[in-house]
Amino acid sequence: MLKIVPRVQDYPWGSTQWIPEFLGIPMTEGKPWAELWYGAHPKAPSLVEGKNIDLLQWITKDPEHLLGARVVKTYGPELPFLLKLLAASKPLSIQCHPSRMQAREGFQRENQLGIPLDSPIRNYKDPNHKPELLLALSPVTALCGFRSPTIILQQFQRLAVAIPSLTDFFPLLEEGNLEGFYRSFLSLSKGVVSTWIRWYQTFLSQSSERFLPEDRWFSRLADQYPEDPGCFAPYYLNLIELTLGEALFLDAGVLHAYLQGFGIELMANSDNVLRGGLTSKHVDLEELLKVVRFKEEIPWVILPERKRILTEKGEYWEEMYTVPVSEFSLSILRFHGVQEGIPVLACGPEILLCGEGEWEVSKEPGSDPVVLKRGEACFIDASVPRFFLHQKNHGKGWLSRARVGKDE
Repeated sequence: MLKIVPRVQDYPWGSTQWIPEFLGIPMTEGKPWAELWYGAHPKAPSLVEGKNIDLLQWITKDPEHLLGARVVKTYGPELPFLLKLLAASKPLSIQCHPSRMQAREGFQRENQLGIPLDSPIRNYKDPNHKPELLLALSPVTALCGFRSPTIILQQFQRLAVAIPSLTDFFPLLEEGNLEGFYRSFLSLSKGVVSTWIRWYQTFLSQSSERFLPEDRWFSRLADQYPEDPGCFAPYYLNLIELTLGEALFLDAGVLHAYLQGFGIELMANSDNVLRGGLTSKHVDLEELLKVVRFKEEIPWVILPERKRILTEKGEYWEEMYTVPVSEFSLSILRFHGVQEGIPVLACGPEILLCGEGEWEVSKEPGSDPVVLKRGEACFIDASVPRFFLHQKNHGKGWLSRARVGKDE
């Protein structure tokens, strides 16, 4: 049982406010904190507190003991998930992730072509897929999956009042040909796209009609990316808002972008991303089209299944967010009132992240505990059958729990 120190990712779309406020530390003096990584990803493994080593190095020393035989047999000698805090004050790029088979084939192909892993044109950084789950800790706005061709056609009919050339896409949408529509739309020249964006910005500025949410997001995106076809994504992708406690699951091939919000993100331990707009980074259109799932999507919003657990020392509630993958599982342990030495059955390897309160986590009552405050985490290895929680400041509190899921 180890306390781990997360690694900061200060991407430009991050926030100077959300993560520092959650941690209870001063603002970041203008530097945006986009993500905190809790895990053993090679790009930024968490540090082990009090030891001159990171979690990836620690696990590599004895993976069979720390991860368990089942995990090593299934995923190899690595932690199969990555836990993050994500804070987006600006939109992330439109993107999707490959399936397992696509990732393996793409990784092997790019290796054979001799493309360096750190090359800006590299699509596949590893042979793994990257399903992910985002649990909202504040309202989260996102784009997620294609709308139906009928709805997209209706949206484009609105836009065609200001952009007559959009009528060229009507036949494809009437046929339900999402792939043909998307290929054609992303193949437009920057000059055409920037002209259309200006035309519609002007139309909206002169319109007396009430703006739709899609129009408001188009305007925000157009200010940031005035030549990017992704500015029109709110009209062809589902625009959704998660409320506190709701989670969004993203499977392979689903186009998506987080536009704004703060939450807990849990994903398979991969860095494979195919981008489709709202970015200055490499967009490989042909590879993207191989990966994208061209069908109407209903966003996979998950509400927790709440289970009351009674122990000899008291009770607590576990709120499970069920996902259809085996690399990870997310739940929230929620407590009310005095909690002293509550036993919790372990299912390591897992990472406990404190969301509220102050906790002592120990292997046995009376043993040296790991102390967790909000935003702090500990790694519990597979050899630990159960752990004990003692709440230092009595009252409400919760911890998130990232674990390996059940076999598919």
